[in-house]
Amino acid sequence: MYNHGGDIYRNRVKIDFSANINPFGLPETVRMALSENIESFGVYPDPKCERLRRAIAEREGVEIDNVLCGNGASELIFNTVRAVMPKRALLITPTFSEYERALKSVGCEIKYHTLSEENNFNLTERILRELDGADMIFLCNPNNPVGNIIDEALMDQILRECEKRGIFAVIDECFMDLVSDGYSAKGRTAVIKAFTKTYALAGLRLGYMIGDSKTLKRIDLVSPCWNVSAAAEIAGLAALSDTEYLEKTKKYIEKERGFLIDALRGLGIKTFNSRANFILFKTEKNIYAPLLEKGLLVRKCGNFRGLGGLFYRIAVRLHEENTVLLSALKGCL
Repeated sequence: MYNHGGDIYRNRVKIDFSANINPFGLPETVRMALSENIESFGVYPDPKCERLRRAIAEREGVEIDNVLCGNGASELIFNTVRAVMPKRALLITPTFSEYERALKSVGCEIKYHTLSEENNFNLTERILRELDGADMIFLCNPNNPVGNIIDEALMDQILRECEKRGIFAVIDECFMDLVSDGYSAKGRTAVIKAFTKTYALAGLRLGYMIGDSKTLKRIDLVSPCWNVSAAAEIAGLAALSDTEYLEKTKKYIEKERGFLIDALRGLGIKTFNSRANFILFKTEKNIYAPLLEKGLLVRKCGNFRGLGGLFYRIAVRLHEENTVLLSALKGCL
């Protein structure tokens, strides 16, 4: 069973709201760079990704040895788990399912910390009492599928406790660059980011980790050679140079997300607060099939641990597309 959004290959889809990708699509700078450098696709890519790592390091304000590139965030998640080989991990629920899949692939025991629907699935200090016995923890910030951000003071407490107890903490910040007033845990622990959502490069597969050089070398040892394609590196370099694209995106998402949340609540739909480029909501009836009949694909969230079959997630898309969805939803309800 396909466990994620974006399954346009087995469905007839006009507008895909199930994948949380930048609504503006591939930046023009990336399109131009790919077309101008197509001949380089016939040559092996740089296995060390030096040009791209240097550009990322400059953007993030770190040294090049503190950056490791990978074939999307998912590969980095799996490779990190393989490098660390944890015995017992702590996961919050609901959250991105690839952490659980990666941990189970190495036989790791998992303890689950269930977030409360009544509290908008916000993480609280209660998690500090459940760190005992864990040697690894994954935290998604903003959390997928809810879109909420961990309180910065609480994050500081968690990371201090992890350091004190020798717990390897990984913070997934794949959506943080689309948040207008977000923060980063880089410099404190291992942080994963991706070009996938920020620059709509999902098909090219490109992610990176920021961490201490010793940790990144361990992870690099279990990574396949040439895991980042020449096309992905060219696209990443071009995307990083386009600062206007990212600033325009953040402003647009903030405005359009507010419009969608207000409209969903106006339809009587229970909608959860989000700071990211996607929104979680809960209905009283199944709306997936009726929407798909209209060519609108939303993310069913029943396979997220801690959620039921009437939870759905939608990406914030262009205004005219969002109005099409709202009109269809009104008809379904």
